[in-house]
Amino acid sequence: MTYINLLFYIILLFNSIGLNGKFSNEEKIKNDASYPTPLKTDKLLFYIQRSHNKNTIAYDINFSTEGKINTKEPIHPYWIRFEEGGNKAELSFIQRKYAYGLDCKLVDKDKESFIINFVCYHKRNIYLLRTGENRKYNACIYINGKLSILNKIFFKYDGGPFWFPKITYIDIFGNDLKTGAEITERFVP
Repeated sequence: MTYINLLFYIILLFNSIGLNGKFSNEEKIKNDASYPTPLKTDKLLFYIQRSHNKNTIAYDINFSTEGKINTKEPIHPYWIRFEEGGNKAELSFIQRKYAYGLDCKLVDKDKESFIINFVCYHKRNIYLLRTGENRKYNACIYINGKLSILNKIFFKYDGGPFWFPKITYIDIFGNDLKTGAEITERFVP
């Protein structure tokens, strides 16, 4: 398989799981208690889980050794392999460059604020901002039109081959930045 063919298939795959589509309000969105929740640390911003296994992609804030945000790579994605005892592992090159990796752009040097996009999907921005009284970094995204702290993204797969999975829906979980209330949004691709 040539590099161009591989790239084409990867783009098709992640266009099919991109966060686009129609919002469905037909059923109440809830967290699935059978999935393990990553340990909430000061560094954890959000995570992705998928229905075909419980392995999780976590996204941590990335500080330099001096305690300042790493402006070249402000977020560090990695696996938490819950199906292998919870071991952590780095994303592969292909996962980082074509799937779960991030494009990060510094938009305010003084406030050290960033616009973040998944490498496979640039239509929906994530904002890395300092929020709250403690000015802690949070990943923020619009959920149902409200700026919210992003906690989790969940992909529901319903079969299909590796390169062309059938995505039933995508759920986004967060907390409204103004009220703190839990907020969810479901997309049906």
